[in-house]
Amino acid sequence: MQMYKSTYLAVRVHTEDEALRIEPSGNTDTMLWLIDVYDLGQSAKCAEAVKRLILRDYHALHERVPGMLPRWTKGMMAWVTYLNALVPCYDYDEQWVVRNHFMIQKNPENWSVETMLTALDALAIRWTKAHALDRDKLQQYLHCVWSCAKKWTMHLHEKVEPGLHEGDMMKVHPRVVLACLSRFFWFNKTLDLHAAYPRETIKVKYNNFFERELRHFVLRKFRDQLLNTLWDHLSHPGDLEIASHDQLGDNISTYSALYKRQPVCLLQKAQKSMLFDEPEEVRRKYPNPTDIKIVQTYFQNTFKMDFAKFFVCFERNHCKHERAVRESAVPIIVESFRKYSVVHNGKAYGFGSFADAFAIWLKFANKPYRLDLTELREKMFGESTASAQSTIYELDV
Repeated sequence: MQMYKSTYLAVRVHTEDEALRIEPSGNTDTMLWLIDVYDLGQSAKCAEAVKRLILRDYHALHERVPGMLPRWTKGMMAWVTYLNALVPCYDYDEQWVVRNHFMIQKNPENWSVETMLTALDALAIRWTKAHALDRDKLQQYLHCVWSCAKKWTMHLHEKVEPGLHEGDMMKVHPRVVLACLSRFFWFNKTLDLHAAYPRETIKVKYNNFFERELRHFVLRKFRDQLLNTLWDHLSHPGDLEIASHDQLGDNISTYSALYKRQPVCLLQKAQKSMLFDEPEEVRRKYPNPTDIKIVQTYFQNTFKMDFAKFFVCFERNHCKHERAVRESAVPIIVESFRKYSVVHNGKAYGFGSFADAFAIWLKFANKPYRLDLTELREKMFGESTASAQSTIYELDV
């Protein structure tokens, strides 16, 4: 009989302090650790320990559980352990919630599952402003939502929608569990990553480089490629995991996730605008995706290099590359709450549009990967000149 490799058996968790101190590694150790922490029952320290595990290993735990638990992932098992340890509390600042347009219904302790999911959707839609909110009040309100999730997830009910029958009773559907887990991870992780760097306000003036580069819109291929990248900028935290729950183990495109999660008319409106509006109008509606594509096209034409691949870390990937970004020898443009900063030598500079961040990056970059950026600096910071319309452009295939 083949035994699973584990070093955990010698250091079982018996107390709350041990739960905080011991960090499991590997699937077997993690499952054993979760069982021990679950047995400790309701505890704020245990909840904090499981929260650390989820934030650290979320993507590694997002894989199917074989056997008797269809539509469940290992991360969902960690989430149930977190809810088991969570100390419920429904106190929150009602006026603050109303003022920030998060309020769906009063008295979270009486919410239905659908109301809870709608509250999470409302938070996700407005999450791009979360960095500017009072974090204590925000976490207090989120604690109410997780307390409601505990009530519905940890017990059987006479009737629950969406739910599954368990004898004469019902339990919540696994996709409700995953919806709560994914939002829990992205809400907490994005706040932590934004606060992880000391920040310095900096502004670099630049000319009308991006307006001149709108000439690329004469090519239909440029618009098509820009449209393909637009969908990532329209999704909300957790949407991809929720939409792909029925296909656990398979990756789905962001467009497919948006098609399941958002009204189709909004996608059609964005598509029509991207393909047929004037270049200036497209950039006004979608400035960051447009400017990113302009810079990528310039680097592809000039250096045969994908700029975003080497010098940009989008928010959806930041949690996977946090250490690499922090220790990078070259400045990296980092997305956070749909805004952009330049991380260089462990510090974040600026926080605004991609165009502003690119100007800062260009000031800091000193021949990254031996690229000579002299001509680009002249185009970005020098006296503007009209561009020839007859130039032939090369786009990535």
